[in-house]
Amino acid sequence: MNTDVVQTVAHYAEEALGEEGFRYVSTVVANCKMLTLELEAQEENPVSVDMDVLVIAAYLHDIATITHGFDDHPHRSAEMALAFLRELGIRAEELHKIEQAILVHTTTDPAVRNFAPIEGLILYDADKLGRLSGLAVVTSLIEFGARYPNRVVTSDVLAVILRHIEERFIELYQSLNTQPARDMAREKFHRTLAFLDGVIEHLSDATPI
Repeated sequence: MNTDVVQTVAHYAEEALGEEGFRYVSTVVANCKMLTLELEAQEENPVSVDMDVLVIAAYLHDIATITHGFDDHPHRSAEMALAFLRELGIRAEELHKIEQAILVHTTTDPAVRNFAPIEGLILYDADKLGRLSGLAVVTSLIEFGARYPNRVVTSDVLAVILRHIEERFIELYQSLNTQPARDMAREKFHRTLAFLDGVIEHLSDATPI
């Protein structure tokens, strides 16, 4: 696979996802590259990764979300990706690996992961690294406000929401597949947990909002 194909895919993703969506997947691509470098440099059990397959899957893993939303988006994104990539003449073996990487990029099912290509496991980790930070807390609160615009938010309600976010953060961190991903996420993850614990403790003595 040549560089022109990857650039064509990146251009397609930018047009399909828009500025904000493309900015996010570009971060995921960068995370994929960093994780791959770490995995291939391991002294014990070095990993061989098809970087072109991984980068293409990273650019296209959310490609269906603009038109179809996030419901079942791995399958829809895989379908859209294959339809586009076949026109570029990519080999069937590479198409299969790209499809599998996209399909498993949200799964936490061990039975599925056991048979997932390494590119899919790395993509999962790269995608989740951006969700293990303080910014993700703000995003979660905004999403709650948009979903329940008329909900009265007391300190007790806010504490419950933050506990749920904290539980989700822990689940995400524990679900990471690779040690380099856990190492990259550890500092931000623990800082975010400390922040959440402090806010929840403060809310226990707070007056209603």
